[in-house]
Amino acid sequence: MNLSRRLVYAGLLVITVFWTGCGTSVVLQNVDFSQPVESVLTPDSNGDIHDQRFALRVNVNPLLEAEGLRDVNEIRLIRNRDGFYFLTADGFSSVYVLKPGEGELVVHEQIELEEPLELPAFNQRGTHIELIGQNLAQTYYLDQNGVQE
Repeated sequence: MNLSRRLVYAGLLVITVFWTGCGTSVVLQNVDFSQPVESVLTPDSNGDIHDQRFALRVNVNPLLEAEGLRDVNEIRLIRNRDGFYFLTADGFSSVYVLKPGEGELVVHEQIELEEPLELPAFNQRGTHIELIGQNLAQTYYLDQNGVQE
Protein backbone atom coordinates (compact mmCIF):
# COMPACT_ATOMS: atom_id res chain seq x y z
CA MET A 1 0.00 0.00 0.00
CA ASN A 2 1.46 3.37 -0.93
CA LEU A 3 1.92 6.31 1.40
CA SER A 4 -0.88 8.46 -0.01
CA ARG A 5 -3.40 5.66 0.42
CA ARG A 6 -2.31 5.16 4.04
CA LEU A 7 -2.74 8.88 4.70
CA VAL A 8 -6.24 8.82 3.22
CA TYR A 9 -7.21 5.83 5.38
CA ALA A 10 -5.69 7.43 8.46
CA GLY A 11 -7.57 10.66 7.72
CA LEU A 12 -10.85 8.78 7.30
CA LEU A 13 -10.23 6.94 10.57
CA VAL A 14 -9.62 10.23 12.41
CA ILE A 15 -12.77 11.78 10.92
CA THR A 16 -14.82 8.70 11.84
CA VAL A 17 -13.58 8.71 15.43
CA PHE A 18 -14.19 12.46 15.70
CA TRP A 19 -17.66 12.13 14.16
CA THR A 20 -18.78 9.36 16.50
CA GLY A 21 -17.34 11.19 19.50
CA CYS A 22 -19.41 14.27 18.64
CA GLY A 23 -22.57 12.31 17.92
CA THR A 24 -25.92 12.80 19.53
CA SER A 25 -25.93 13.13 23.26
CA VAL A 26 -28.34 11.37 25.55
CA VAL A 27 -30.91 13.58 27.27
CA LEU A 28 -32.75 12.39 30.35
CA GLN A 29 -36.10 14.14 30.64
CA ASN A 30 -38.78 14.57 33.30
CA VAL A 31 -36.19 14.93 36.06
CA ASP A 32 -37.57 15.91 39.46
CA PHE A 33 -34.91 17.94 41.32
CA SER A 34 -37.07 18.60 44.38
CA GLN A 35 -35.94 18.04 47.92
CA PRO A 36 -38.68 16.36 49.97
CA VAL A 37 -38.03 18.47 53.06
CA GLU A 38 -36.31 21.76 53.74
CA SER A 39 -32.77 21.96 55.01
CA VAL A 40 -32.23 24.01 58.17
CA LEU A 41 -28.62 25.21 58.09
CA THR A 42 -26.56 27.27 60.51
CA PRO A 43 -24.11 29.71 58.91
CA ASP A 44 -20.56 29.56 60.23
CA SER A 45 -18.54 32.63 61.22
CA ASN A 46 -17.73 33.30 57.54
CA GLY A 47 -21.38 33.12 56.47
CA ASP A 48 -20.99 29.72 54.80
CA ILE A 49 -23.72 27.10 54.94
CA HIS A 50 -23.08 23.47 54.07
CA ASP A 51 -25.82 20.98 53.33
CA GLN A 52 -24.07 17.62 53.47
CA ARG A 53 -27.21 15.71 52.56
CA PHE A 54 -27.50 17.44 49.16
CA ALA A 55 -23.79 18.33 48.72
CA LEU A 56 -24.21 22.10 48.64
CA ARG A 57 -21.89 24.72 50.10
CA VAL A 58 -22.53 28.45 49.65
CA ASN A 59 -21.80 31.77 51.34
CA VAL A 60 -24.98 33.67 52.29
CA ASN A 61 -23.35 36.98 53.32
CA PRO A 62 -24.55 38.80 50.16
CA LEU A 63 -28.16 37.90 51.04
CA LEU A 64 -27.69 38.93 54.66
CA GLU A 65 -26.36 42.26 53.39
CA ALA A 66 -29.35 42.68 51.08
CA GLU A 67 -31.64 42.07 54.05
CA GLY A 68 -29.74 44.50 56.27
CA LEU A 69 -28.79 41.76 58.74
CA ARG A 70 -25.39 40.91 60.22
CA ASP A 71 -26.19 37.28 60.96
CA VAL A 72 -29.00 34.77 61.45
CA ASN A 73 -29.24 31.59 63.46
CA GLU A 74 -30.69 29.42 60.71
CA ILE A 75 -31.10 29.50 56.96
CA ARG A 76 -34.08 27.69 55.44
CA LEU A 77 -33.41 26.10 52.06
CA ILE A 78 -35.45 23.88 49.75
CA ARG A 79 -35.31 22.98 46.05
CA ASN A 80 -38.30 22.65 43.73
CA ARG A 81 -38.96 20.19 40.90
CA ASP A 82 -37.42 22.52 38.31
CA GLY A 83 -34.13 22.79 40.22
CA PHE A 84 -34.54 26.28 41.72
CA TYR A 85 -33.49 26.83 45.34
CA PHE A 86 -35.70 28.83 47.73
CA LEU A 87 -33.88 30.47 50.63
CA THR A 88 -35.09 32.55 53.55
CA ALA A 89 -34.46 33.03 57.27
CA ASP A 90 -36.01 34.43 60.42
CA GLY A 91 -36.05 38.22 60.01
CA PHE A 92 -35.88 38.17 56.20
CA SER A 93 -38.36 40.35 54.30
CA SER A 94 -37.96 38.23 51.17
CA VAL A 95 -37.67 34.73 49.84
CA TYR A 96 -34.82 34.38 47.37
CA VAL A 97 -35.26 32.07 44.40
CA LEU A 98 -31.82 30.98 43.24
CA LYS A 99 -30.97 29.46 39.89
CA PRO A 100 -27.94 27.15 39.70
CA GLY A 101 -25.19 28.16 37.29
CA GLU A 102 -21.64 27.00 36.75
CA GLY A 103 -20.20 27.21 40.26
CA GLU A 104 -22.75 29.81 41.37
CA LEU A 105 -26.29 30.46 42.50
CA VAL A 106 -27.88 33.48 40.84
CA VAL A 107 -30.91 35.32 42.25
CA HIS A 108 -33.63 34.51 39.75
CA GLU A 109 -36.45 36.12 41.72
CA GLN A 110 -36.74 38.03 44.97
CA ILE A 111 -40.20 37.48 46.44
CA GLU A 112 -40.89 40.34 48.81
CA LEU A 113 -43.24 39.72 51.72
CA GLU A 114 -45.42 42.23 53.57
CA GLU A 115 -43.43 41.91 56.79
CA PRO A 116 -40.24 40.18 57.97
CA LEU A 117 -40.63 36.49 58.67
CA GLU A 118 -40.80 34.93 62.10
CA LEU A 119 -39.93 31.24 62.29
CA PRO A 120 -40.39 30.49 58.58
CA ALA A 121 -40.69 26.98 57.19
CA PHE A 122 -40.85 25.53 53.68
CA ASN A 123 -42.81 22.48 52.57
CA GLN A 124 -42.59 20.67 49.23
CA ARG A 125 -46.06 20.45 47.71
CA GLY A 126 -45.50 18.88 44.28
CA THR A 127 -45.97 21.76 41.87
CA HIS A 128 -45.08 24.49 44.37
CA ILE A 129 -43.24 25.35 47.57
CA GLU A 130 -45.37 26.24 50.58
CA LEU A 131 -44.08 28.97 52.91
CA ILE A 132 -45.48 29.26 56.40
CA GLY A 133 -44.36 31.46 59.26
CA GLN A 134 -45.45 32.12 62.81
CA ASN A 135 -46.44 35.68 61.94
CA LEU A 136 -47.91 35.07 58.49
CA ALA A 137 -51.66 35.62 58.25
CA GLN A 138 -51.68 33.43 55.16
CA THR A 139 -49.69 30.62 53.65
CA TYR A 140 -47.73 31.49 50.51
CA TYR A 141 -47.53 29.13 47.56
CA LEU A 142 -44.36 29.82 45.60
CA ASP A 143 -42.72 28.79 42.36
CA GLN A 144 -39.62 30.13 40.64
CA ASN A 145 -41.61 33.07 39.19
CA GLY A 146 -43.10 34.30 42.47
CA VAL A 147 -46.29 33.78 44.44
CA GLN A 148 -48.84 31.45 42.86
CA GLU A 149 -52.42 32.62 42.95
